[in-house]
Amino acid sequence: MKTRLISYAVAAAAMLGVLSLLLVTAPVAQNQPAGNQANAVPTPRMPDGHPDFTGFYLNGVAGVSNAQPGEQVTTKTADGSIFFAYGGAIGGVEAAEDGNTVEEQADRDKNPAPYKPEYLAKVQDMFKMSYGPRDNLLDPNLDCKPAGPMRSPLGIMQVIQHPTALTFLYEAAPGQSYRVIYTDGRKHPENFDSSFMGHSIGHWEGDTLVVDTVGLNDETWMGNVRASLHSDKVHLVERFTRQGNVLNYQATVEDPVMFTKPWVRGAQRANIGPAGDYIQPQMCVGLTKAHQQVNTEKDTFKCNWCNDASLYGDNTGDFTVPKSAPSRAAGE
Repeated sequence: MKTRLISYAVAAAAMLGVLSLLLVTAPVAQNQPAGNQANAVPTPRMPDGHPDFTGFYLNGVAGVSNAQPGEQVTTKTADGSIFFAYGGAIGGVEAAEDGNTVEEQADRDKNPAPYKPEYLAKVQDMFKMSYGPRDNLLDPNLDCKPAGPMRSPLGIMQVIQHPTALTFLYEAAPGQSYRVIYTDGRKHPENFDSSFMGHSIGHWEGDTLVVDTVGLNDETWMGNVRASLHSDKVHLVERFTRQGNVLNYQATVEDPVMFTKPWVRGAQRANIGPAGDYIQPQMCVGLTKAHQQVNTEKDTFKCNWCNDASLYGDNTGDFTVPKSAPSRAAGE
């Protein structure tokens, strides 16, 4: 990770020189079409004709722009200010997860997890342990537990494809981890222990790889929900497609224990990384929870990207707070 961190530092230093002109943020429109990059190169294929997902992918990396060639990333407002969407159309994934209740989450993305009332109440209690868009004392990532496919299906990863299986090697989720998807026609085993990655089998529907996963334990969280629950009876169905250098993703989550209906997740995508970049596995180090802050009535973190409402109007919602917003670390 040292090499990647150094490159981020260089990128950040370059950005500081233009901060007087640019307001750095990221849009929440992460589900837009893949754009010109998908058509810039032909989709690679395996000898059997199926799309080849092999490659090194980046998704939401700080300091690396995800904007597509030809994608508009700057907007000049009436007062001459320049809004620079450095993340491109898929940026702002974490920024869109602000909020301290399920209702606030639902109001923003219109697609909350369909919890049964008794489990919704538990999730509400979990939110009370949150401070800001990411920090939560209950987060299993703080204990270096793998994020699992429902929380981090895409990310900084190397995909290796073989006619009988695909392997996803994650740089940090939160530490280095891997996932295997079998495509050799096998079925799920009848008896097996649950795990963080579960058991995944895939089949092709045209150019789409459909992946069926069972056997997930109940120790992971789900993406799009900053504090979440699921049972070990959860069933995950994913659809992967590749267009040029873009990997597109869609998922449906079924949990007969905690959900009232299947949950169709918002679309995601990841881009092939820059030439010469490669996976740099990061060891996870458990964070010291004693330094984590918890929301109180007098000390509440309101947003992730704190922008001036005069620039963005009334649609900023939780993204606008006073300049005196409290620190996320206790004692600061």
